[in-house]
Amino acid sequence: MKPFALALSGGGLLGAAHLGALKFLEAKHVRAQAVAGTSAGGLVAALYALNIPMDRLIALGAKIAQHPRDYFHLNAEGLLHEVFPSLGAPATGLFMPDKFIQALLDLAPGAKTTDDWRIPTVLTSVNVVALTAVAFTNSGGSVPRSGRWQLLRHQPLSLAMQATMALPGLFAAPRVKDAVYIDGGTADTLPVDWAYALFPSRVIAINVASPPHVNAAQIGLVDVVSRAEAYATATLSRLRQGPDPAVTVSPDTSGVPFFGFEDYHRLVDAGWAAMEAAWPQLMEDA
Repeated sequence: MKPFALALSGGGLLGAAHLGALKFLEAKHVRAQAVAGTSAGGLVAALYALNIPMDRLIALGAKIAQHPRDYFHLNAEGLLHEVFPSLGAPATGLFMPDKFIQALLDLAPGAKTTDDWRIPTVLTSVNVVALTAVAFTNSGGSVPRSGRWQLLRHQPLSLAMQATMALPGLFAAPRVKDAVYIDGGTADTLPVDWAYALFPSRVIAINVASPPHVNAAQIGLVDVVSRAEAYATATLSRLRQGPDPAVTVSPDTSGVPFFGFEDYHRLVDAGWAAMEAAWPQLMEDA
C-alpha cells in the first residue's frame, strides 16, 4: 500500500470510531508515516504515535464508557472561584479531565513528552489569550500553507492532550504562563492540511464529526455549546481545504448523543466498517 499520513477529526465520544478504523488498518499490518489529530482525534493520534496497540486502547475506552464518573469530575473549586475571584483562578471548564488523561498515559508509562512520539505528529489547539492556532508537535518540518500556527515542541504529553480536547466551556482548558489552550477543533476539526505538511503524500482523513439531528425542544446547554462549535469549525475547515490529496473515510456515527456512552462499541464497529468499505479504493490507489 502506498505510504500515507492520517488526519483524525474531533467529535467527542464519536472519536471511538477512530479506534475501529485504526484497528482495521492494524489488522492489515498497515501504519501511517505521520498523524495529525484534533480533539478526540488528537487523543487517538497521541497514542497511535506511541505505538499503543488498538486492542489496549479499545479496552480502556470500554472501561471509561462504563464508568465515566470515575474519570471526569466537576470543577467545583474553579466554579467557586468564578463567584469569588479573589480566592483563586476561575474555571476554564465545567469538568476536570485529569484522571481521564492519566488513564490514557498509563498505557505508555515511559512516555512523558511530545519528543517520545515515534512518527511526525501534530495535535492542534488554540491559545485563547493570544487568539493563535497552536500545534503541539515533534516535527521540525514545514507548516500548512493555510493559516498561521504557533509550534510548540518538547511539551508534556499531558498538556498537549488536555489542550486538544478542552471543548470550550465543558472541559477545563490548561493554563501555562500567559496562555490558555482550548480544543483544537476551534482551529480546524479535520487537520488534513497538517497531515499533508507532515508527510506530503497521500492523506487518509477519518472524519467522525457529524452532529446528529436534534429536536429543538430537547436542545440543552451541552448541545448548544457543541453544535455552535461544530458549525464554526466545519465552516473554517472548508475554508482551509486546499489541493492536498486526501481520501476521506466517514464512519456512520449518526444518532449518537453527545454523552452516548452506551453506544461506544457501536462506534468502534462503525469505524472498522467504514475503513473496511474504503479498503478497495485505498488499494486501487496504492
